[in-house]
Amino acid sequence: TGNSYNVAKWCSQIAAEKGLESELIQVRAGEKAPSVSPQTLTVFTYPTHGFTAPWLMIKYAWNLPKGEKRHAIVMPTRAGVRIKGVFIPGMEGTAGYLIALLLWLRGYSVRAVMGVDMPSNWTAVHWGLSEENSAVITTLAESKVKSLMHTVLIGYRHYDGMVQLTIGLLLAQISLMYLILAQLILAKLFFASDNCNGCSVCQSICPKKALKMAGSPKRPYWAYSCDSCMACMNFCPQEAIEVSPIIVTLFYYITSVPILAYVTRYSAEWYGLQLETIPLLGFSIHYLYTVLAIAISYWFLHFTFGSRLIRAVAAKLSHTRYFRRYRAQGATLGDIHRK
Repeated sequence: TGNSYNVAKWCSQIAAEKGLESELIQVRAGEKAPSVSPQTLTVFTYPTHGFTAPWLMIKYAWNLPKGEKRHAIVMPTRAGVRIKGVFIPGMEGTAGYLIALLLWLRGYSVRAVMGVDMPSNWTAVHWGLSEENSAVITTLAESKVKSLMHTVLIGYRHYDGMVQLTIGLLLAQISLMYLILAQLILAKLFFASDNCNGCSVCQSICPKKALKMAGSPKRPYWAYSCDSCMACMNFCPQEAIEVSPIIVTLFYYITSVPILAYVTRYSAEWYGLQLETIPLLGFSIHYLYTVLAIAISYWFLHFTFGSRLIRAVAAKLSHTRYFRRYRAQGATLGDIHRK
């Protein structure tokens, strides 16, 4: 939604003030990182998902060309909130130091790691922050980012967020479950209301290429590769993308089916197998069931939402239809979708 773009833009502005050339490069699925000169300082900025780095950034960092001691800065953005004048910082957990570790393994010299509070953009859960609250958080973030850039450019190092890292390590199991399971379910909570006109802006701006237009009439269909970055929901010209509590409830009941108990019981009765004695088999069975069940259910829902009446009812019952959308201040659709 422009938060990471703004951080990158501020870094570019400091470089310009120092007479240094800079280039902003958007990370997209399936695209390789360009080669850079040995004198290049590379700044990696991206959103925090599930108290860690998103899959897109993890894969991107791991597939980078050998760093050969090139300098790098890691600045994950995190969901800051300001309510009634009270600022509540976000929590990046392992988001910063996980990517720093991958960069180190690729041969980079990481000069700084710092989480950056930006206005929370999780519009599937809460309304977008007001312009005033967003402006306060953004102004603080800009000052913090530019200060760090000055620090690194004069030759110093800066490693922030040790408390956050410690908490992130304690929450590592939650982060792992988010990356391998919860993220998949979250990707299937979206639907397009009757306001959708099939313009396909959502498909074109998705950095994961996780959207396709399908059905009749053509409407967005979210694949499991969706990272829930919220770009589609917040930049939809018609504000047609919603999250339905009906879908949330349906998925809750589907995933709560004790499939492992059934499989264990029948395997013991029919084949004499004690599945609970095999490590990770129980989790694998439940995981496979959840992925398949959600995929089939979502396909059926997408087909069902082809009915204008059902779309209208689902939209009326959606909490997100009342939510203000969020777009980072100063960031345009062209900025977050750089060609």
